[in-house]
Amino acid sequence: MTDRPGATRRTRGIPWWVFVLSLVLAAGAGVGIGALLWAGDSPADRMAKEAHDRCVHEITVNFTGRNPDPAMTAAADRLRGDARFASVRTRTQQETWAEFQRTFADRPDLLDKARPEALPASLILMTRADTTAEQVAPAVRQQFPDAEVLATGSCAP
Repeated sequence: MTDRPGATRRTRGIPWWVFVLSLVLAAGAGVGIGALLWAGDSPADRMAKEAHDRCVHEITVNFTGRNPDPAMTAAADRLRGDARFASVRTRTQQETWAEFQRTFADRPDLLDKARPEALPASLILMTRADTTAEQVAPAVRQQFPDAEVLATGSCAP
């Protein structure tokens, strides 16, 4: 008899460290993929979506003249209950001037030449999700013929 009692025959399988390494790699890949899915959109993607939504739904109505703020305020009051708009925001002539100063703070030559009274008072209208600015802008132009109505024509997808 060549077999010794008590001696067991060793089967050839994968080494234990290969098994552990496989588990670690699989767990790492799962955690990595899960983290990517859980993180959601990147800030750049969210900003791009917001810019696209603004492009599709935003209408700006500019009022100019000697004293544009009262005309803008009256227009805002007329449009606040309008079902076509999700929001109606106002920007007075002074607020437009402050924004102009922030935007061109590094261009003192422009700031020296600009005058606050040359800037408009504005309404910023956001259409509801089921309509676009291009669909609503013609009616707004008819409603306020003395104002400049701006709706972005084509938006990147």
